[in-house]
Amino acid sequence: MQRTLLALCTTALLCTAGSALADGTDSPTIATVNGEAITAIDRETQSEQFIARGQQANDEQVLDELISLELMRQEAVKQGLDKSPKMAAEMKIMRARVLANTLLNDFTSTIDTSDEALKAEYEHQVSLSNVEEFKARHILLEDETKAKEIIAELDGGADFAEAAKKYSTGPSGENGGDLGWFDSAAMVPEFSAAAALLEVGKYSAAPVKTEFGFHIIQLDDKRSKAPQPFETVKEQVRGMLMRNKVAEYVDALHAAAEIEKK
Repeated sequence: MQRTLLALCTTALLCTAGSALADGTDSPTIATVNGEAITAIDRETQSEQFIARGQQANDEQVLDELISLELMRQEAVKQGLDKSPKMAAEMKIMRARVLANTLLNDFTSTIDTSDEALKAEYEHQVSLSNVEEFKARHILLEDETKAKEIIAELDGGADFAEAAKKYSTGPSGENGGDLGWFDSAAMVPEFSAAAALLEVGKYSAAPVKTEFGFHIIQLDDKRSKAPQPFETVKEQVRGMLMRNKVAEYVDALHAAAEIEKK
């Protein structure tokens, strides 16, 4: 008897669909283990689980696996391992998880993922997004006092680019502090937030502190960031639509239930 597949199962109880764990089936019996039946649907379910994990096995190998698992299940019961509160909790959670996954699989099969539905979701997400791109310069300094002194120089008419070349400790200093175009995700949050508050042509009135030091930021320009084409992000939109629908479904279950936390 081949038992090599057993080592590939992370948890025996998770890998088996033996008749002792799935009572009431009308599926034909294909083997018995100490009087306990293993059925054709058990083998089919186990085969599907192997395939889902990227493993291959013929019918005989799958049946041998089920026999080994049933023998171990019986021995565990004989030793009373099924009586512990922890095992009862694990079995309860596993059963709930399997049923929940089945429910969600059935639900997601009803979700409309046609191109029309995906385009509608795409347009909805685009309407919600308000991503801006900024073109800015900065002067990076280690000392806040020095940063305030340079702001005073700028207030007095000093050229920002020349000040960046002279004082900035950042790599963009030699280019007059020019950072080019970037969106908020490209910079640390404190920097992006400060840049977003500036008017075009203005610089920060106070040093902006980040993990890199103290920045003086000048906003040269800004624009709305164009969304990626639908075809480019179609699969991401599909995933987002599925997740949103599942979340709405689960939220509805919560809303309709009486839940009391103790």
